[in-house]
Amino acid sequence: MQLPRGVWIRDRNLAAPLALSLVLGAPALAEDLRYPVDVAVGPGGEIYVADIEAAALLRWSGNGFTVVAQGEGLPRTPLFGIRHIVPTGDGSVLASDPATMALYRISASGEIEAIPDDSGFVTPWGIAVDSSGDILAVDRVTQRLRRVRPDSIEDVATIRAPRAILAEGDGSLHVLTDRNVLRMEGGDGEPLVQSPPFEFPHDFVRAPDGGFFVSDGYARCIWKISPEGRVSVHAGGDPFISPQGMALSAEGDLLVADAHARTVFRVSGGGRVLPLGQ
Repeated sequence: MQLPRGVWIRDRNLAAPLALSLVLGAPALAEDLRYPVDVAVGPGGEIYVADIEAAALLRWSGNGFTVVAQGEGLPRTPLFGIRHIVPTGDGSVLASDPATMALYRISASGEIEAIPDDSGFVTPWGIAVDSSGDILAVDRVTQRLRRVRPDSIEDVATIRAPRAILAEGDGSLHVLTDRNVLRMEGGDGEPLVQSPPFEFPHDFVRAPDGGFFVSDGYARCIWKISPEGRVSVHAGGDPFISPQGMALSAEGDLLVADAHARTVFRVSGGGRVLPLGQ
């Protein structure tokens, strides 16, 4: 079968052993995941995980993980360096892959399609989709925030050491850097955090009170940023080893992908930390 250029269908023979081991491994999550770097929640409450060592996008089934799409696990092939993921309203999931310098769209059936660009991405990292459907991505090497439309790509801003991006429903944008959370106004960023204690921040999400949660791999904690910019520890220490990607579940709990613990944790509003499924 001849496929359009830029479209891959995962090798089901390759993915099947991984899918089988993941399902049979439940609920022993440390055996399910290899190196989970991001977690995302779809519009229907679906939980997705990006596992960079497995070169795969996984979906939580309630008692284990199944494979949505899996790359070949070889350099310069799709999903080899899958990093950040964001579900869309049409059932697909967008993924950034700094290893292949590309963004991908993964369909519900597991097809992996490269999103056309102008070869301007070097290390696409944090990604988001705004209210108009445009894709926004930050590039850690070129330090640019870029907007990707079906017919054009534009540079929005230059930001030092960007890590992640949030596109709000009201059209506002926030960017997490290695030092602060920025509110973007045009091409400028306004720092929101007073005396930020970040050591190695990875990701951030909106908190229910209008502030933010920030994951910090070196500090082994989740910081809570109040709406006024004050910082406290929401959850930290064991069982966290290297908390990275985050999302809010449909129930309002914080989901945290911990790459070194090989686990996705669920953090309650009170800061209690348990593996997903417990």
